[in-house]
Amino acid sequence: MYQRKSKLQTLLILSADCICIFVSLILANYIRNKRLFESDNARMDFGMLLGSCLVVYLAMNLLRNTNRNMFLRGPLHELAGIVRNNLIMFGGAAVILYFFNLLDAYSRLVLFLFPVFNCVLMFLVHQLWKKMMPSLYQWIFEQRKILLVADEENAAALVDTMKGMKDFSYDLTGIVLVTEGGAGDPTGTSGEIGGIPAVADFEHLIEYCQMASLDEVIVVVENKRRKDMLPILETMAEMGITVHYEIPVPELASASQKALSQFGSFYAVTYANRVAPIGQLILKRTMDLAGALVGCVILLILTVFVAPLIKLESPGPVFFAQKRVGRNGRVFKMYKFRSMYADAEERKKELMAQNEMSGLMFKMENDPRITKVGRFLRKTSLDEFPQFLNILKGDMSLVGTRPPTLDEFKHYSPYHKKRLSFRPGLTGMWQVSGRSDITDFEEIVRLDVEYIDNWSFMLDVKILLKTVLAVFKESGAK
Repeated sequence: MYQRKSKLQTLLILSADCICIFVSLILANYIRNKRLFESDNARMDFGMLLGSCLVVYLAMNLLRNTNRNMFLRGPLHELAGIVRNNLIMFGGAAVILYFFNLLDAYSRLVLFLFPVFNCVLMFLVHQLWKKMMPSLYQWIFEQRKILLVADEENAAALVDTMKGMKDFSYDLTGIVLVTEGGAGDPTGTSGEIGGIPAVADFEHLIEYCQMASLDEVIVVVENKRRKDMLPILETMAEMGITVHYEIPVPELASASQKALSQFGSFYAVTYANRVAPIGQLILKRTMDLAGALVGCVILLILTVFVAPLIKLESPGPVFFAQKRVGRNGRVFKMYKFRSMYADAEERKKELMAQNEMSGLMFKMENDPRITKVGRFLRKTSLDEFPQFLNILKGDMSLVGTRPPTLDEFKHYSPYHKKRLSFRPGLTGMWQVSGRSDITDFEEIVRLDVEYIDNWSFMLDVKILLKTVLAVFKESGAK
């Protein structure tokens, strides 16, 4: 799943700038006239001055995005840019007011204080935005974990380019160096390039990708090595990893604009199993947060009643926390109400011969490790409610693919890992396609991959509705 870069950040900061303009004009007018929107001069039209400033400022950003490199600018450069933009905006607004014969209606003090306040306010908002946006972005979308693959000729330049971009949505996990013979450092882990650690050699690249927490790979190699990379890239795509493959792009003096993925001076073709629209991803995360908040309130009430029952039947903790593998190999702790005896994990090895699942999952209908209270919790799906905490944290989503255990993940093939290219969910395609009937792990993988390849926000809504119906139906049948 690849999340294409969008203009959302630009639109948000532009909206914040417009709010700053509005607030600054109110403050300047209030200091001069002791009123918010009116003055003693009947000809002074607050809306006309505000409208003129907004029209000029929006036109400036339509012609040239003034905040395009905001995260690369230091405080002094930021302040200089804001002062310049305000002078242009104020000058343009003054011209408009002059032609409407309204310029002399405004107090000189208002016309002086307004741009001063706006420069200070915009500067503070921009600095606060730079501090908050990385954390906000990571909370909503998660950082994209990126592996660099490059030959000796391009490695240093690629590292410098990626670090120089200062993109908070990227997390550079490491680099793999492709050397003349196709292999890199025999240990695969010694050394670094520009502060980025070498995590594997070329010979063990696929093995590393399969077990690592990884979202995207950027590949930059010379033409003589491109043929050797094709089977490697095909296997990466099979895992659901997004691949950015650098291609040589000639510079044309008469056509400077290009429409490819760009990383500094490198241009690449991006291969992904699914390109996710940013708007639908925002809707999905918004639905997750809303559902998680409601779920956590219900969880709090449930805990009051369920916790004593769990403790009375079996000693041990009320909640069960287990390490699971999430999106593209991220490891997190998944929470449930404890429905088994405390020694359940130790007894699992004894019961493996009775596993009813074909493949890497374990399932047993009359599992002796489950307590009486636990059977009720599972029958009603109440044991899943603590996972709303995982959804709130961003480890999981309401709808996705079920996260495997660490032991299951160790036995995954490259194709199996593709089911992890999406944030894991409380429910998913295979749960609503016969949660009690499917016993073949490969069928579960097929349904999960089908969900990822055809994902949309409305598909999530349909699965949620089907899940609610399935839970009530299953609870009633039992």
